[in-house]
Amino acid sequence: MSAANEEQYEVWKNLKPTSAYAVRELSSALESDDSTLDDLVDAYLFAKRQLAQSMRALMLSQLPAQCPEFAALRARIEAEMKNRYADRISERFLRVPYGSQVHELLFMILLQALGKPVDSDRLRVLTADSTHSERRARELRELGFNITTSAVDGSQFYTLVDLEIDYSKVPELIAKAINKAKDLEGAEKTRLTAKLFE
Repeated sequence: MSAANEEQYEVWKNLKPTSAYAVRELSSALESDDSTLDDLVDAYLFAKRQLAQSMRALMLSQLPAQCPEFAALRARIEAEMKNRYADRISERFLRVPYGSQVHELLFMILLQALGKPVDSDRLRVLTADSTHSERRARELRELGFNITTSAVDGSQFYTLVDLEIDYSKVPELIAKAINKAKDLEGAEKTRLTAKLFE
């Protein structure tokens, strides 16, 4: 177990008693005929927060510190960007976005289940129950990763089908970077974007 894994495992062990207490309190509130709406909602929110933090720590304690596959795929995308556009587009726009720790962690979860659907709720565990995890998963798809979505009984699932890259997404990534540039006027953004399709 790496130092990072051990650290997260210690966090999990420290949070575990409070999480167990929170679950007992929620159970007690649900079983009591005297519980008010406020009692139930407060107990639920307390348990939800505690469980989100502890489950995140537990999941992080089981994941590798780094994902070489994620780094390799991003390097391939950047190489493609430069091969295609280095002679036309400034290097500042030829960098691969979406390389945060959350993106990497979500990719690891999808990679562990390669070819199989992963419930979006499981992905949210990594972000302590934040819905932003689904946005980060969609951003991975914007990179050209072969990630499909499906819905079953109202739940959303993400599947990393394989490790192939859809390089047709490259112009869109660069255009997005150009459009985000705050130091460029609209006309210059339009001119640079047009170069992507020459």
